[in-house]
Amino acid sequence: MTSPAEPASADATQARQLTKPLRELGALALLGANAVFLFVGLLRLLTPNDYRGFTDRAGDQFFSFIGVEAVALPLLAVLLATHVAPVVPKAKLITQVALGEYAFSAVLGTLTMLVWTVGRLAQAEILDALLGILTRFAWLVIFAVAAWVVFTIWRAFYYVPKPKPQPGVYGQPQPGWPQQQGGWPAPGQPGGQPQGGWPAPGQPGGYPQAGQPGGYPPAQFPGQYGQPSPPFQAPQSAPPHPQSAPPFQAAPQSAPPFQAAPQSAPPFPQSAPPANPAPQSAPPAAPFGQPPSADPTQAIPRQSVDPGAADPTQAIPRPSADADADRTQHINSATHPEQPR
Repeated sequence: MTSPAEPASADATQARQLTKPLRELGALALLGANAVFLFVGLLRLLTPNDYRGFTDRAGDQFFSFIGVEAVALPLLAVLLATHVAPVVPKAKLITQVALGEYAFSAVLGTLTMLVWTVGRLAQAEILDALLGILTRFAWLVIFAVAAWVVFTIWRAFYYVPKPKPQPGVYGQPQPGWPQQQGGWPAPGQPGGQPQGGWPAPGQPGGYPQAGQPGGYPPAQFPGQYGQPSPPFQAPQSAPPHPQSAPPFQAAPQSAPPFQAAPQSAPPFPQSAPPANPAPQSAPPAAPFGQPPSADPTQAIPRQSVDPGAADPTQAIPRPSADADADRTQHINSATHPEQPR
């Protein structure tokens, strides 16, 4: 006949509640004790004495760095802080201190082992050196297992990897390249427009663009013949209307074509002085059938009429019959300049 299972004792639950706040303090105490042991072992290794040399001190203090205390105390502190629920608030700090103590022990333990082994081999104590190497190697394996457990816990829960920099994308500036000033664009960005003083792409260098002040009048686009140019202040050294034409009449192929003035109606007469403005229209031609004058350079007199009452389409009166008679008059051969004498 079996007795029923007894319920868990209330005393055990109350004891657990009492010892929970002490887990963090216990873990810190274990780490502090191991740190003291390591410091004492370092002082004994470095302090010389009369009856023991450095090789003998290195062999003795190996177990201070790779021994029971150096292996067990940091591992117990980490397990007490992280494997018993709930995890203590300073579990990360305890794990990091345990890793630091293991690293210190590994460096000094390996150094003392090498010093002791070389000293024994130098004294021709081969058997003692072989047995000491085997014993110390076994302790190194136990030490490596405990250190690996602590490192795995730290790597899994408390290690934060650094974010990797994102690779640069084509067309965007790389980090560290500041925005350049003055004419040169930033890497990966298209070049800007040329500023004042430099001609735009597709225009010959040395000449101003259309609508800009310069030594030559701006070229007129189609549909703007006869209209005044945009208002700007011409330079004082340049005349208002130069006598010579611009060095080019048409724009290059990359720019929009310019329309030259028609040949039958020049924008201004060639014989006009530079100071007078160019007339907007050509002078009226002589009517059809008018006889040429005897003097080719003789100017035809204009009849003075009232500007207000004159009709712009009024025909010019023909010359009288006396002018025709004068034109057909025979010239005396005695006074002819081309007759041979």
